[in-house]
Amino acid sequence: MRALTLFCIVLLGSALGACSTSPVVKLYEGNDKPAAQLLTVRVPMELEIISINDRRIEGASTMFAYGHRDLQLLPGQYRIVAFYKSIYQINADEHEVIKSDPALFTLSGAAGDMYELQFNRPTDLEQARALGKKFDGWSENINTQEKIASQPSGLILNQGFIGITSGAAVAATPSATSVTPDASATGATTPSADATPSPATLNTLKEAWESASPEERREFLLWMSQ
Repeated sequence: MRALTLFCIVLLGSALGACSTSPVVKLYEGNDKPAAQLLTVRVPMELEIISINDRRIEGASTMFAYGHRDLQLLPGQYRIVAFYKSIYQINADEHEVIKSDPALFTLSGAAGDMYELQFNRPTDLEQARALGKKFDGWSENINTQEKIASQPSGLILNQGFIGITSGAAVAATPSATSVTPDASATGATTPSADATPSPATLNTLKEAWESASPEERREFLLWMSQ
């Protein structure tokens, strides 16, 4: 596992570079539309999107450099499955990644509406651990302040690099760059990784890790734990 961790550091530069992309994600087909014709869903940095209307959506999750990401959708009803993920620094060399089981957020928005996925944010590591064990939240209409409580998703998030399960293996669903209201496809992905770097590569990666700042280490560990 340590070798895999060090091997993955080589991707840190490209991962951090991706943070410079726009925090607005277009999730509908066709020509660009003004925000007044769309439904916008704001996703906090700590929430990772698994699926929207049972479709695994490419680019729906947040990147570390932003406090949120805005998803632009066609007006309609949506079911968004997301889980909490954050990282806490214990000391100079130790970090703890907190992940929760996914929750199901629902909303129904008209053109021009903005919703935000929210939860009670922890203020310390112990509260974060508690949230990781029992995660829930709500979707809130920013204009009307209407809140819709989340529901259990029925999914269990394995706490390593295995992926999402629901008590048994689940079928993979192709990722997509758009989603329509009340889509019917279902599924989740099970990512895996296996690589053994050479000794020379390990030395280079160890040096990169040692020279990285605490913030760079934090961002890398968050990215690697996806």
